[in-house]
Amino acid sequence: MSFLVGLAAAVLGNVVIGTGQCLQKYALNKLQRDWEKTHGTVGRNEAIAYSSTVYSSSIDMRQRTSSVSQHNRPVIESKRGPLPRYTSKTWVFGLVLNYAGEVCGNAVALSYLSAAVVAPVGIVSVLVNVLLAERLLGERVTSNQRFGFTVIVAGVGCILLVAPRSTGASDATQFVHMVQTSGIATLFGLLYVVQLMLVLLIRGGKQSLFLYVLVASIFGTMNVMVSKIMTMYVRLKLAFSGLPNPADIIVYGAVGAMGSATVTLPRALVAVVMGVSVIGQESFRQQALGKYPVMQFQPVFFATYNVVATLSGLLLFKELDGWMHALTFFSVFSVGIGLILYGSRFLQKAKSVVLPSHIKLQKDNLLKSQ
Repeated sequence: MSFLVGLAAAVLGNVVIGTGQCLQKYALNKLQRDWEKTHGTVGRNEAIAYSSTVYSSSIDMRQRTSSVSQHNRPVIESKRGPLPRYTSKTWVFGLVLNYAGEVCGNAVALSYLSAAVVAPVGIVSVLVNVLLAERLLGERVTSNQRFGFTVIVAGVGCILLVAPRSTGASDATQFVHMVQTSGIATLFGLLYVVQLMLVLLIRGGKQSLFLYVLVASIFGTMNVMVSKIMTMYVRLKLAFSGLPNPADIIVYGAVGAMGSATVTLPRALVAVVMGVSVIGQESFRQQALGKYPVMQFQPVFFATYNVVATLSGLLLFKELDGWMHALTFFSVFSVGIGLILYGSRFLQKAKSVVLPSHIKLQKDNLLKSQ
């Protein structure tokens, strides 16, 4: 029963997350379009429309070709640029939906399920993104992309097939032991060192979709690990009122944490870590959404986040039962991730606009005559 409750929470939460992320992208696109209209620039859709019409005269040809070439050159922006994203009510509403899905959906699910189950269920948000992006953002889904999503779903199925069905502590003693032996402080220290190097690479000009995705995925994994421990703590605290706070257990030990005050330095540090992780994930996720289409960003983020979150959860909470279970899981998990990455390749193959042959011939003849 607890598995079904956790699974339902994860599915509903990801429906809300996918909707929120698509609304945020819609708001960013609208802010950009509004700014372009104000400054008299030709938008991307207008440029493509120009390139696909019949050219009736050499003067008209020069005007339309100029419009298309402007699209290929960097647009000279004003000092101000588009309005900040937080000025859009739609963007703010999408942000609220995104974190409502995380808190009320995934966080609740993590108190019942392994991260190896909750992370792959995030495919629901990807599928919701695809459906809404096609309708709200005008991002056409090609046959190649549909095939890619089918392969990704198959990969997720492989992971769910061997993922641990339940995890976590069922009583206070198990919870204290799990927190003490998790090594979460060491893991977070290593992750922050990796994050610092990745952020320096991005700030140094080496920007790519994968770098943005990796940084956002690591921040997201930190949120998942802390959320899992804290939601499990809240659930067990209702039954065991004397259960010490996990942050105090990590620093002071089980005995020292029993008499700790309401506000302690470890608890403050946990709050800072969660705050930095939330802000960092949202910052780099929004930067990626501003640079890349939703249907490119979301699947790559999904695959990367699955790998980082799942492996971190297995490492911290020791969710695998013996070497045979570990061998089976990692074998099938590798196949699943391979399918996800393979399917993602089809989502990133953008098709260029090709003019009909008779229009292309007329265009070439007009250019030669000038």
